Amino acid sequence: MNKITKLTLILLLTIIGSCGIPRSEVDKLNAEIEILKKEIDECKNGADKLFGRANLYFDQKDFDKSKTELNTLIEKYPTSKEAEKGKELLTKIDFEIERIVEEKKKEELARKKAEEKRLANATKNMRKKYDDMNEITWYRDKTSPQYNNYNGFFGYFGKSNTGSPFLRLRIQYAADDWLFIERYVIKVDGVAYEIKEEKYGEIETDNGYGGIWEWLDRSVGKNELEIMKAIANGKDVKIRFIGKQYHKDKTISSTQKKALRNVLDAFEAMGGTVY
Repeated sequence: MNKITKLTLILLLTIIGSCGIPRSEVDKLNAEIEILKKEIDECKNGADKLFGRANLYFDQKDFDKSKTELNTLIEKYPTSKEAEKGKELLTKIDFEIERIVEEKKKEELARKKAEEKRLANATKNMRKKYDDMNEITWYRDKTSPQYNNYNGFFGYFGKSNTGSPFLRLRIQYAADDWLFIERYVIKVDGVAYEIKEEKYGEIETDNGYGGIWEWLDRSVGKNELEIMKAIANGKDVKIRFIGKQYHKDKTISSTQKKALRNVLDAFEAMGGTVY
């Protein structure tokens, strides 16, 4: 009969027969119960068990639980050989915790340096222009156009003196004849995306020097950001400019894709977020 079964039996006998058993017998049974409780606790929380659990937690890198077991061990069994080994393990745990803290500091420092380098590399590809009236610095890739007589898809962003960067996209069409563009379909490696005019007049027009220009300039939301990232990382990318009656197809060049990647990298590196 194991100790737990024996304890249960004694408890039952005590409850059932305590009314008719002499007081001395009841006291004897209670004393046996206390002894059995201690023996059971010893089985579960003996020095070897406490040290074993502490070791297991240490191997699992759960240092808080390991220290709890070791502190209990040292308090309950201060003169045991397990307590001596427990003190050594506590020293080892403190060393491991300190090592992990130092590693995290080094990782954080390396991350910050990498981020600073990334920011420097990203922004060095940008052309900056400061709008003194609105106190905004505008960033666009050095290869992106400054004028409307250009076909393509590109991004740029602005940053006020006190605010966070905000991202914009621009789609331009230049030709001899009008399309009166209403929407765009961009196909990236077989996957089609669509950008529509959200309100009348959002796609603007102009002409001069024997040519016409139609363009969209829009603040970037999550949908537009998804399209921009797809274009920037796509292999085969084409854009269809769809007008009232006709359409024209153009290929987005590797130069435009790289410029878009540069802008997205610089925007993110400077703390920009699209909501």
